[in-house]
Amino acid sequence: MSVRIFLVLALSLLGFGLVKPGRRVGAEKEEVDAQQHFRQRLERLGKRAPDACEPLSEEATGLGRRDTESWLFSQGADIVATALNATDANKRTPEDRASDALGKLEKMSKEINADWPDESRFHFEVLDISPALVVKMTFRTSATYFVFGVPAEDVYGANARWQRVGFDTASLERDSARSLVDLFPLHRGPSGNARFLARMEPFGCAGSIGVIYEAREWDPQGLGNLQRIIGQEGAFGLDDRVQEFEQIGELKTDGPLITLPYCWFSGIDTWDNPSLCAVDTYDLSGDEVKFQSRIYNRPDLLPIAKVIEYARQHDYEAVRAYCASSQLARGLIQNFPAHFFAEDVRVTETGSGRESVEMGFDTSYLFELEELDGKWLVSAVTIEMKIEAGYLEPGNLGRGGRPL
Repeated sequence: MSVRIFLVLALSLLGFGLVKPGRRVGAEKEEVDAQQHFRQRLERLGKRAPDACEPLSEEATGLGRRDTESWLFSQGADIVATALNATDANKRTPEDRASDALGKLEKMSKEINADWPDESRFHFEVLDISPALVVKMTFRTSATYFVFGVPAEDVYGANARWQRVGFDTASLERDSARSLVDLFPLHRGPSGNARFLARMEPFGCAGSIGVIYEAREWDPQGLGNLQRIIGQEGAFGLDDRVQEFEQIGELKTDGPLITLPYCWFSGIDTWDNPSLCAVDTYDLSGDEVKFQSRIYNRPDLLPIAKVIEYARQHDYEAVRAYCASSQLARGLIQNFPAHFFAEDVRVTETGSGRESVEMGFDTSYLFELEELDGKWLVSAVTIEMKIEAGYLEPGNLGRGGRPL
């Protein structure tokens, strides 16, 4: 080997040795700075009460618009992305690198928020659905998730690297004091793309609880695509039981068929508890997710809730789908009152496949139901307005005992 070639190789090796530590030092400084910013935000947020429903302290009134859980979570996601792209990428799994980085933040919160209940401090969960990671973060009474992946192509032409490819989009659409998030891996289709389900429960300082199901699929081809494949919203009441309206179904996320139970508020509710509930089944066996079925807890009373909903919207076609005749559907569209509250629901079986349902107090609503070809329909509606001890006679004020 000539002296010249030897010197070039030596200088190259020396240069490599000098540059590599410099890059590592730069990355370490970036990580330290990010953690310091996270610490500062933890300290500022620590001036708030651990529960978002508690009143603000004098210290907390001076916090800025960025002193929120969402900014804290975003900083945590940036720290995770940095850790996933660390130089020791081949020495530890992505799940380990993300967990180590988040573990430092969790330890930091334990120190800074020591006087808070443990469940209110910063915590995390990592769901490994290789080649993607889903990270759940919680702090105070808020929870969210972020998705990380490596697209096959980079928009800037750089080498493939881990990126934040998605987040809890439902959080942008809800404004709740408290929220819960649960993550579940889902069955993959023939393409092998990673799938997961996020079950979110937003709720306030009192009252009922919302439920949001959001299933997503990560396709790393090209610039990558995190697609929403299932979306379903509903609610649950203050307790799990409404008399004669039992909830139906259980959450099932393993295997090609999954079931998602939920309830929703409707015109036949009697309190701050939704009466009607359903369970939806989805088929995940193929690359295209297919809705398979929906089963109701009270299929007999469903048409009443539907005609109330659509009559108030003056949607004839929708009302007609739940009525036994076009004449009744038109009557409901024209005359159903804008204000309606069930007060109580009293169901009487009047024959085979026939029911009479009475609701209301000051105004009494009588719905006649009939089962035709396995489907319940509203066959007649009568409205009676009550005054003190008695009913109005039919025809009085145009409403007493009037059939629609």
